[in-house]
Parts: sequence; C-alpha cells; structure tokens
Amino acid sequence: MPPAQAMAHAQRWAQAVPDLVWYGLTWLGDTHLALALFVAAALLGRHRAALPALLWSLLPATLATHALKMIVAAPRPAAVLPPDQLHVVGEVLRHGSFPSGHTVTAFTLAGCWVLAAAPPRRWVAALVALPLAAAVGASRVAVGAHWPLDVAVGALLGWLCAALAVKLARRWPLPPALGGRRAAALAALALGLTLWTRTLPVTVAPLAWMLGGLAIGAALATLTPPSRAVWPQRAL
Repeated sequence: MPPAQAMAHAQRWAQAVPDLVWYGLTWLGDTHLALALFVAAALLGRHRAALPALLWSLLPATLATHALKMIVAAPRPAAVLPPDQLHVVGEVLRHGSFPSGHTVTAFTLAGCWVLAAAPPRRWVAALVALPLAAAVGASRVAVGAHWPLDVAVGALLGWLCAALAVKLARRWPLPPALGGRRAAALAALALGLTLWTRTLPVTVAPLAWMLGGLAIGAALATLTPPSRAVWPQRAL
C-alpha cells in the first residue's frame, strides 16, 4: 500500500479517538516524560532489574535513532501531503521522519520492562507495557507526525535495543552507584522536579505535573527509611 494511502487509512481510524487523547499519548513518548514514568514505576513496583537495563539501552537507542534519521533524511507527511489530506495535531513537523523517535523510546522502555522481568511475571509486564507503547506509536500517525512505516520500524528498533540492553545488563552488572535504588531515586527526583519547571503546551502541562509528582513521590518513598515504632516496655 502506498505511504499516502496507508496514512489516510490510519488517520481515518484514529478519528474514533479524541485528538486530546492522541496528543497526550504522543507526549508520553517524549524522553523526559517517558523516563519519569518508567523510573517511578520501577521504584514503586520494585522492578529493580528494569533499571540497569534502562541505563544500558539509552546509548544504543539514541545513536541508532539519530543515525537513521540523518542517513535516510525522509520527509514527514506534512512535507509531502497537501494540508487537506493530513490531519495534524500540535506542531507541524517536516523533516527527520524515519524512524519515529517517540516510538523507539516507547518500545525501548517497554522492552526493558518486559524482558528484564522474571519469566513468571513477564506476561503481566507485557500486558501493561506493550499496549501503552503501541498507543504511543499509533499516536504519532494520528497527530500527523509520522508515516506508519516510521512507527513500525521504530517499534522494532526499540525492542531490539531493549533486548540488547537486557543482555548487557545481565552480562555486566552495574555498580550500585549507577544501577542501585538510591541512584534511581535521585534520578526520579531530578526528573520530577524538572518536569514541574519545564515549559510545555498548556494541554500537556497537567500530564507533566502529574508524572512529576509521581516521580518525586517514588523518590521520596525510596529515600526515606521506614519508620520504626518504639513500644514502651511494661514495667515488671
């Protein structure tokens, strides 16, 4: 199917969901917001194995995405299709279409979450992470930022980077100073605070504040030692 026709079909199906929902989902693929959600969820869910995998995934996912964007230099839908044939939500982008960076981010984090989980819990992790990552990828087509092929390749690339990262994390465990709970909590705290101060579109700001609060709460819960009740001893 030609790219323009595939884009038209995908956007037609996407009209069943309000634009505001797609816009919020597409911002979940933003690296800042995605990392805040991932680290907070890993701390609160005690999914410690996902954190070293995340660190190992950052470099290959970033390099692969930007290298392909520079090499392919594919125009985005807004640079090819006339305005009456494309529904755009948010900023109009014209360059660097292949692959979808938001989708790479979403599937890299989803892959780290799923593949780092213990086998008995892997299916549960997949049921949570993969639909969310797929929704982020679909949102990039729904808002008119990417062709469907960009999203498909981005999903595959993200999953491969995650698989590589999980293997590297198991082969070369990170020291606690980098991959431990305290380091993750400090990272969550920094992510949360910067989300609260970052300038974002008005429609996205509440989502960023919520994720910032979640990240800060997870950090404080991790860094604060549990209180121990001291019971007075009864005199004999």
